[in-house]
Amino acid sequence: MMKRAGFFLLLFLLMAGQCHKRSFDNPYLRPASFRISLDLNLPQYSPLQYPGNAIYVNCGGILGVFVYNNGSNYLAFEAADPNHKAEECDAMTLDGTRARCRCDGNVYTLTDGHLISGCGDYPMLPYNTSLDGNILYIYY
Repeated sequence: MMKRAGFFLLLFLLMAGQCHKRSFDNPYLRPASFRISLDLNLPQYSPLQYPGNAIYVNCGGILGVFVYNNGSNYLAFEAADPNHKAEECDAMTLDGTRARCRCDGNVYTLTDGHLISGCGDYPMLPYNTSLDGNILYIYY
C-alpha cells in the first residue's frame, strides 16, 4: 500500500512539474527587466480607474504592455503573442478585454491571459503590478 501511494505521489509531482514548466518557460518570449509607472490621474490612463477597462502601453516589455483593471487589482501582460517569436509580428491589438494577434488571429483574454481562440501552447506573459496611491507600477 505504501509503495502504491509513493508511486502516485511521484507521478503527481512529475506531472505538476511539467505543467509548471510549460506555463512559464516560453521559448518565444525572452523578457528583459523593466519598470514603468503610470499616473492613473493622467487622461491616457484614466480608463484604468474603472473595473473592466484595459489599455495598451507602448513602453516596457517586449512589444508593450496591456493593463487591465479586474475590479480588485490590476493585471499586466506582454503585448507580443506568446505563441511565436516577437520579431515575426507587431504587438497584438486591444479589443475590449481581449488581445488579438494580427498575424495569426490568436485571441487571448486579459482576465487571465489564456488563449481563447486560435492555436498555441502558451498563455500571455504576465507582469507584476503594484499600486501606490494613484501610481501603478508595472515591472518584471
